[in-house]
Amino acid sequence: MVNHVQLHSPLLLSCICISLLLCAAVPAVAAGGGGQREAGALLKWKATLAAGADRYLSSWSSASDATSPCNWEFIACNSAGDVTELRISGVSLNGSLAGLDLSAFTRLETLTLVQNDLYGTIPEAIGNLTSLVSLVIQHNQGLKGPIPRSIGQLKQLASLKLQTLGLDGAIPSEIGNLTGLKEVYLDGNTLTGSIPPAVGKLQRLTSLYLNLNSLAGTVPAEIGNITELRIMNLAGNRLEGELGGYLAQLRKLSALLVANNQLGGDITPCLSNRSSLIEVDIAGNDFSKISAQAICTGGTLLHFLANSNRLSNLRDLNFQNCTSLRYIDLAANGILAGTEEWLGTLPKSLEHIYFAQNQLYGTLPLQLGEFGKLSALGLAENRISGQIPQVLGNMTSLTNLNLGHNILSGAIPPELGSLYQILQLNLSFNHLSGPLPLTLRNLSKLFSLDLSNCSLTGQTYDFLTTNQSTFSFPEIEILALSSNDITSAMPTLLCNANFLKILDLSNNALHGDLPNCLWDLPSLLFMDLSSNSFSSVATSSRSSSTTLQSLHLANNHFEGNVPSIIKNCYKLITLDLGGNNFTGEIPGWMAESMPQLRFLRLSSNMFSGNIPQQIFQFTQLQLLDLSHNKLIGPIPADFANFTSMTRQQEHGEIVYFFAYSEQLQLVWKNENYVYSKTITFIMGIDLLCNLLSQTIPEGLTNLRGLRYLNLSRNHLSGDIPKDIGNLALLESLDLSWNQLEGEIPPGFADLKALSTLNLSNNGLSGRIPAGSQLQTLVDPSIYGNNLGLCGFPLKECANAATRSNEKSQDDDREELWLYCFVVAGFIFGFWLSWCLICNRTWRYALYHYVNNVLQKVAKEVQCYF
Repeated sequence: MVNHVQLHSPLLLSCICISLLLCAAVPAVAAGGGGQREAGALLKWKATLAAGADRYLSSWSSASDATSPCNWEFIACNSAGDVTELRISGVSLNGSLAGLDLSAFTRLETLTLVQNDLYGTIPEAIGNLTSLVSLVIQHNQGLKGPIPRSIGQLKQLASLKLQTLGLDGAIPSEIGNLTGLKEVYLDGNTLTGSIPPAVGKLQRLTSLYLNLNSLAGTVPAEIGNITELRIMNLAGNRLEGELGGYLAQLRKLSALLVANNQLGGDITPCLSNRSSLIEVDIAGNDFSKISAQAICTGGTLLHFLANSNRLSNLRDLNFQNCTSLRYIDLAANGILAGTEEWLGTLPKSLEHIYFAQNQLYGTLPLQLGEFGKLSALGLAENRISGQIPQVLGNMTSLTNLNLGHNILSGAIPPELGSLYQILQLNLSFNHLSGPLPLTLRNLSKLFSLDLSNCSLTGQTYDFLTTNQSTFSFPEIEILALSSNDITSAMPTLLCNANFLKILDLSNNALHGDLPNCLWDLPSLLFMDLSSNSFSSVATSSRSSSTTLQSLHLANNHFEGNVPSIIKNCYKLITLDLGGNNFTGEIPGWMAESMPQLRFLRLSSNMFSGNIPQQIFQFTQLQLLDLSHNKLIGPIPADFANFTSMTRQQEHGEIVYFFAYSEQLQLVWKNENYVYSKTITFIMGIDLLCNLLSQTIPEGLTNLRGLRYLNLSRNHLSGDIPKDIGNLALLESLDLSWNQLEGEIPPGFADLKALSTLNLSNNGLSGRIPAGSQLQTLVDPSIYGNNLGLCGFPLKECANAATRSNEKSQDDDREELWLYCFVVAGFIFGFWLSWCLICNRTWRYALYHYVNNVLQKVAKEVQCYF
């Protein structure tokens, strides 16, 4: 037996060795197979992507020397050859994740896809990546749909970032399975539903970003279980209710960011006795109570933002002992207080104070000078009176000073010229007076200066130039001096403002020509020179402004043809040339040269000829105002290209790429109206006071987005278009003083938004349509001088028999009156002839009478001329 074992021991040893070698080789073989599978999955995915992706993924190849994906770009592997990282950032793939076999990547730990133009959905197969530690998919707005529930299978995940995508639906409760998570970023999507209580299971979480979604409901109390949480950002949702005391359990919380929700109540219990709290942003909610002293006990709070709430009790807002505080914003809370009382609630350590849109009253106290570190002071839209104190000139750390929209008076103190670091200065809409302080020319770092609506005097030339050779504000971006009493011509040195974006010099006494170089400013977006005395627009030697979006030259003394220099401003959105003396025909090149135009105002000029058909080629036009001119002929019938007017303007639709309050003066509902912040909602056509003739085009009724239409005081004839009821959004309609005839179409009853109507002085007949909205228009004068109309609010219509009898009686009366007039005319003519021949005094009296009648007629029809 022993000999048998000894005989076979070499063979046994060999078998053991071979077995060990095979066991050692198994992982290598498996790894090699896995690498090939991963490579195949990546190549198949590459084949589904757009052709443009090839130049970025050129290393992804099936060539014999590149079969291992570990050598490919954007790929990293472990020592065994398994793909552990796939990171593609800033590369346009223009494809979906559906073509990627995620089950092939059993060892993948990091998946990062940033700004790749991906579309489709995040596949459920994402749950197969069970080794994943970091999942980052950002800035791919084409990725839509819900967060897959299979994400709950990623038990190793520590970092989850699905940001700025198009994800919708609810946050899956399965997220609570990922107990190893340390950071969750789901911001910038359109997620709905409530915050799942399962989030409370993520007890290792330090950062939670759910901001900029559409989440609703209350904040779940289970969030109080995340005791490691340091940053909680829930801003920009629709959350409601109170933030309960459960948040007090988050002892390590340093940033609470819940701005722009519908939260309310008392915020104090959430923030009391915190030793780590650094930043609180509860702006844009409905909080009504707070205890500032309780919030500051930790001694670490730096930033407190609570603007646009209902924190109106100043006693609750005493931050005087909060010596760590550097930034405070309590704007738009309706706080009623005197300026000295309010200032006593603030610590002297503050660097930024924003208290606009409250009810502060009294003068600016000298104690302001004690805030030596102050960099920004925003007190706009209060009731602060008195003079601007000279002590502000000593606050040399100021970079932003906004005292606009108050009732300050007196002169601007020259000491403000010592604020050498200031970047933004706004003293607009006050009762200031006196000359423009020339010391302000020292503020060479200014990029925003607003002194509009202050009744200041002086010359722009002196104010904008230093030593007559240098422009005062070389870095200026916003220059607003409107509605003052500033004189002189436009200084050519203004053309050195290479960063200027907003120029508003309207409503002053400026005169002369506009310099050539003004049209060559490289950054100019907005220029308002209306309501001055400029007389001509000089042409430019170069291509003119290619950046200008808004141009206002209304109410000046310009004459002749529309300046050809405007032809080159192809990015214009607003063009206002109203209230000048422009003549000739409206240029047909406008639509081709300014394809983005939305607001065109050429009213109150002397344009003549027909309305050019090219005007109706504007695809984005919202306002067409050609009123008070001498236009003749028919209204062009083709409105097919007015596509913007065929739909309702969406709320918040972006028009401009700059933040400035633009104004347009229009006749709206029979009154002069200045559109400012609501300009984006203007949608109308105004052809009032011209010499237009023929019928109202049927195509007008396709412009379903119209809010006002004024065709009055022309020579239009025929019927009112039968489909007028299509204009369901129409609020104001004026067709008066024309020669329209026939019946008012029954579709008038469908004009549910109509609040102003004028059909007077036409030849309309028949019954006025009945409608719920029309019944609210009770003034009979809106139908006046239409002898054939009847019905509410005019006299009720008679029946057929009565009308026949009345017609017979009317005919008899007309015949009798005819005989009377013939006899009376003969007698009057005889005596009139005798008086004119024999009586000189009578001749002069008749002459003056006729002359007075002609003057009255001329006054009535003055809009035609």
